Amino acid sequence: MLAWLALSSPFVKRVQRNLAIATGALLGTVIAVPLSAHAQADLSGTWKIARDPSSIVGERGALPFTQEGAKRYKENMLKKAKKDFEFDLTTTHCSAPGVPRIMLTSQRFRIFQDPHIIMIGFEWNRFRRVIEMPTIPPQLSFGDERENAKLVGTKMGTSRGRWEGDTLVVVTDQFSDNTLIDGVVPHSFDLKITERIRLKDGQMLEDRVTIEDPEIFIKPWEVVLIYTRQPDAIFPEDACLDRVQGEPALPTQ
Repeated sequence: MLAWLALSSPFVKRVQRNLAIATGALLGTVIAVPLSAHAQADLSGTWKIARDPSSIVGERGALPFTQEGAKRYKENMLKKAKKDFEFDLTTTHCSAPGVPRIMLTSQRFRIFQDPHIIMIGFEWNRFRRVIEMPTIPPQLSFGDERENAKLVGTKMGTSRGRWEGDTLVVVTDQFSDNTLIDGVVPHSFDLKITERIRLKDGQMLEDRVTIEDPEIFIKPWEVVLIYTRQPDAIFPEDACLDRVQGEPALPTQ
């Protein structure tokens, strides 16, 4: 009897009511997280560029080169005309192509999407590109941004992504300066690439690429790349060095 009176007291009822409200709020929060995540587009799947651009210049037209940028571009074009590709380490040594050049590949790529990291697997040389999402800790910093780029710059740079509604925004910087934007267009340590990637109709993927490099270009410029969805498949082995050295695609007896 005393236990029943205690359970039915106004104090206990007030505590029970507050617990119920708190539990409901907690459940609402838990439920809201996946709903928010579901609002983000699912970019996963296999894609291929809709139109193979031989040069990003052809896609964009004349580029806004600085005097230094125009000089280096002309030098590369003259070497290419003589079939001297030593300036292009990707063609001669299968070196990492850099960004955005890897996204210009005529071969397929597959996007693997996770809340913490997005990985793009390319058919070309079975190459990988990693996009860090905000939950990944930042890389160790050694100095200001320019010195960091010189110290830890890589051919693929560092790609960091975030969601803006249904658009994946990817900023890539901290490059070394020995890759090319396409097959001939140069860049410096200060290259910064901003991509806005979104689904257009479920079967098409748009990558709106903004390119900034004050040493090479007088102003930022943009190119839009379109990809079409392909059937998912395991990519065959692709050994770039074998091609460069004239080896057959598959071993022969």
